[in-house]
Amino acid sequence: MPPVVTEPVTAAGLIPFLDALAGFSAEGPGVTRRAYDDAWCDAHAWLQRQARMLGFAATPDAAGNLLFHGLDVPPHAPALLVGSHLDSVVHGGRLDGAYGLACGFLLVAELRGAGRLPVVGFATCEEEESRFPGALMGARSLIGQAEAGELDAIADERGITWRAALEGARARGCAVAIEDDAHPFAPPFAPRATLEIHIEQGPVLEREGLALGIVEHIAGYRRMRLDVAGEARHSGTTPMRMRRDALAAAAEMVLAVEALGRDANEPAVATAGVLVPEPGLYNVVPGHCTLGVEVRHVDAARLEALAAELLARCRAIAARRRVHVESGDASGQEPTSLSPELAATALDLAQQLGVPHRRMASGAAHDTMVFARAGVPALMLFVPSRGGISHSPDESTAPDQLVAGYRFLVALARRVAERPPR
Repeated sequence: MPPVVTEPVTAAGLIPFLDALAGFSAEGPGVTRRAYDDAWCDAHAWLQRQARMLGFAATPDAAGNLLFHGLDVPPHAPALLVGSHLDSVVHGGRLDGAYGLACGFLLVAELRGAGRLPVVGFATCEEEESRFPGALMGARSLIGQAEAGELDAIADERGITWRAALEGARARGCAVAIEDDAHPFAPPFAPRATLEIHIEQGPVLEREGLALGIVEHIAGYRRMRLDVAGEARHSGTTPMRMRRDALAAAAEMVLAVEALGRDANEPAVATAGVLVPEPGLYNVVPGHCTLGVEVRHVDAARLEALAAELLARCRAIAARRRVHVESGDASGQEPTSLSPELAATALDLAQQLGVPHRRMASGAAHDTMVFARAGVPALMLFVPSRGGISHSPDESTAPDQLVAGYRFLVALARRVAERPPR
């Protein structure tokens, strides 16, 4: 059992808090905490106990999102929401999500009664899609956007539905009853603004020697499944000139995807992350291959153009190699612009405090996207990632950088709580 954190009300308690939270994990390297699994439920219960020890509330909602707030903050009150997600990828790092969650928790303890707007910390139940393909279902449920039909339509790889997994978490005290309605998740508070601090998950801040990134845009993405059909033949008896090799065609498509990302220039990226040949034997020319690809950009029109160009290049390769390619959409997110007003406040504060910083975009999706799309003024902050590594047991940020990021967040939250955005 992770140690009890006895003094998490100042920046000095941040690192022990993160160490303790990382202890809630399934077996194996790094941190594995998938939505509603045993490690997730144990962490959820531990967070509730920690809040009670410090004299404030940790209130679960019907989706298992957890809200940290003062005992005097009434339900559904307007609030500044600060936090991140509780789940992790499989064999991930100890900071992704957990750092922002911990900072939101500490802020509630540190800023009780400060400002005109109460500060409410949050831990969303799911962001990573490591168990459910729910498209940020934690944040969507937190603001009442998730629909009743999703509870039975969304399922994990074992066929366990969102509803069934949530019932198990509710039985352990990690959620309250679902509303019997088309929108079963009632927002527990009315967000007037949201802040999320996160490790960068990339190399930019570290390489530029900067302490802080002020995120103004979050990239959207398009993920596609390409099914490449050739002809399975004996590898020893089929001459090279007569082959219709699905894997060879897909391999060329992989390089075409990489070239597209390079040709488009930053902040565009293009990645081939899945390649599954069939039948997968030494002595058979592959007759079928599944290819999973994605493109990302902060501009919606450029994103669509990237997706179209990717398909055009892959179809040209298929025609030249005499194979057939079918495409289907796997998933996607729209690019999202964050609050210019909050960004200006953060930039002004960083300059006043002498914090080395830069404006930047996030190439990864985050809970903040959901709030911003719903019209809530929202902003993300980044601290450096050592080596740009994330979603890995090697994920790391120096403790002094984590603490410095938290201290900046405290100062920014004070300003926003005192002068909420219009």
